[in-house]
Amino acid sequence: MARRKNFGIKNFFFSLIAVCIVIYIFQSLHGSVETIVAEKGDLENIIKAEGIIVKDERIYNATLDGSVTYYYEEGSKVKQGQLIANLNTDSNSVQINKQIAEIEAAINSKKKNSESAASTESLALYEDNIQASILKSELDNMYDIVGQVDNNGALSVNQDIYDSYDINQLENMKKDLEKSISTNKVPYYSAKAGIITYKIDGLEEVYNIDDVYNLTASSTLKKEYTTSDKFNKETVSANEGILKIIRNFDYYIAATVDNEKAKLFTEDKYIKTRIHSDGHYHEVWGFIKKINYGSEQSVLILYFDDYFYKIYDKRYVDLELITDIYEGIKINTKSLTEKDGMTGVYVQDASNIIKFFPVEIIGMDENFTIVALGEYVEKDERRLIKINEKNYFTVKIFDKVILEPEMVYEGQIAD
Repeated sequence: MARRKNFGIKNFFFSLIAVCIVIYIFQSLHGSVETIVAEKGDLENIIKAEGIIVKDERIYNATLDGSVTYYYEEGSKVKQGQLIANLNTDSNSVQINKQIAEIEAAINSKKKNSESAASTESLALYEDNIQASILKSELDNMYDIVGQVDNNGALSVNQDIYDSYDINQLENMKKDLEKSISTNKVPYYSAKAGIITYKIDGLEEVYNIDDVYNLTASSTLKKEYTTSDKFNKETVSANEGILKIIRNFDYYIAATVDNEKAKLFTEDKYIKTRIHSDGHYHEVWGFIKKINYGSEQSVLILYFDDYFYKIYDKRYVDLELITDIYEGIKINTKSLTEKDGMTGVYVQDASNIIKFFPVEIIGMDENFTIVALGEYVEKDERRLIKINEKNYFTVKIFDKVILEPEMVYEGQIAD
């Protein structure tokens, strides 16, 4: 009898231990849940695109064979009219004399242009004298006056190359060139202010700033190219590019996107842009100058006036075009679930009780979701959102949101 009693007690204790183990395992599997703290944050709606940098750039070519002495480091800023390089050559002075003649013609043309105002003012006097001569039948005098007018406007000089220089700068250039005949050095001056670079990629004419508004999807296909650095090159050939000066105040980026995405943009509007370069990125505001729509893709012509010093030597860059920024409570997207026809999240409260709260989604991606903060009620109270004309308490900052909603249920007690 005592033996049976002991056996029953042992069975009771074994059963109790087994139940405790089952309860422990059940609680381990279902009671402990993974959570993440809800916090205030934002989310960007981003469209990624490849961009082509279009710059106001000018290549300076060697007029003769020889070697080059450079006076500025890569990326330096130079002013207009500064001596930037010397071409050292043993060649004859034919090309140098030709350049001197061109500069002399440009000087003369600029001097005549400066006198054009006075000539215009005296034109009325010429006309009066001609009319008076005709009335007096003094034809010889009339022909003399007409001849003077013709002679004053006779010289027409093509001075496009020297348009940006003033007369004093041209005079100095002419003197240096005259000296170079004996020293075998051809000086180069900056035609405009900007950034000097010795990196030439061969696409300068392909992506010309004068044609930037005409770029289409077919003309923005990425091209193979090789950037050559002229700074350390020992010799150069006639007509070879030796350096480049880029206007550093503004530039364009042509971004190609699908037509559906292009509809999200509007001309004459600013857009927040993230430019990726050399493993880094910088946020800068661009202005949408034009949108060129195509059959499948469109090109956004974006204007910028900042951050150029970081990308002046680049041609292609990766872009993030930020169309919207959503602000509110930031939660993990996989924590969202459905209950009673409403989208929401499960929250573990201070008593470890699992509760469901509906949410109002503002924006989302595959990783995160921004939900509305809700309407203020009073201090230390949850805020309210409205769904189908009914008010519901919603998730709040610092809530412990359940990451695996399928593993819990309303009213569950979590460890």
